[in-house]
Amino acid sequence: MLSELHQSALSPLDGSPVIPEKPLATRGAPFPNTKRWRNAAIGASGYLWGLGAAAIWSGWWTVTRLGVVNDLPVTDLAALRFGISGLLLLPLAWRERQAICAVAPRLLFFMAAGAGAPYVLVAGTGVRLTAAGLGGAITVGLLPAFTLILSLLFLRERITRHLAAGIGCILLGAAFVTAGTWEAGRGGYGLGLFVTGALMWAGYTVALKRSGLLPLTATAVICVTSLALYTPLWLALSAPARLLAIAPGELLLQVFYQSLLSAIGALYCYGRAIGRLGATRASVFAAIVPLFSVIIAAVVLHESPSPLELCGAALLATGAFVASRRLPDRR
Repeated sequence: MLSELHQSALSPLDGSPVIPEKPLATRGAPFPNTKRWRNAAIGASGYLWGLGAAAIWSGWWTVTRLGVVNDLPVTDLAALRFGISGLLLLPLAWRERQAICAVAPRLLFFMAAGAGAPYVLVAGTGVRLTAAGLGGAITVGLLPAFTLILSLLFLRERITRHLAAGIGCILLGAAFVTAGTWEAGRGGYGLGLFVTGALMWAGYTVALKRSGLLPLTATAVICVTSLALYTPLWLALSAPARLLAIAPGELLLQVFYQSLLSAIGALYCYGRAIGRLGATRASVFAAIVPLFSVIIAAVVLHESPSPLELCGAALLATGAFVASRRLPDRR
């Protein structure tokens, strides 16, 4: 009798049988691949940010070469680059001053020196002594190797097989470019400056990753620091009259590319790529620049790279794609 009453209480009014509901614990997850899709989206956006930075860097060497061959000193280009961008980002640096002050001073130093006015002076002088395509090939090509070494020492990043193979291909490509340069008789101090520039930018990459600053905040640190420290020195030792003496069209080109695209746009894109992919994996996208910079310099400046230099640039780009591949998650 009790069992009949219990069944009637649980049954619907129309007398249809009751289907017991499954416990919530046994139900499958509604979106089992949500985490995987989210990680894939983050990785894809990191690749796009890295490609954006690479596209801007590819043209920077040619634009800088156009400036220095038209009697525009590298010191003036650096002042033009960080004088305008520093003023534009000064309100942001003031607003984020608490986050900036929380970063170790040595990290801020490596960021400002590795991507600020000192780097522009080193890389720009190398371009003036040699060629635009060579500067992009050596400086940006060696960046992943130097970043890997610094990341192993300070960030404890894991090395994958694809990353190791890509770095090896990059080093081989750099060797080909160097051999072609010496064969063409264009070596000398320019190569040393390009290698130094690669090491400086690698220090900036690792310092940015370790600082934890947002990409645009880090860009403001670099531009405002160069504005505060370099611009007064430039005004004391040089004169802005040379900037006003060049053609208005060329001046506008340098203002747009040096100040807006290179100083703000490229650093912001690169910082976003570092935040999503890590320092080492983001730096390999910069190795795409050598091939593009050689092509742009050949079209715009009519530079004729040797077969060894072309082969080295292709190896650098191939190494970038190989090193940027991710292994599947087997967990």
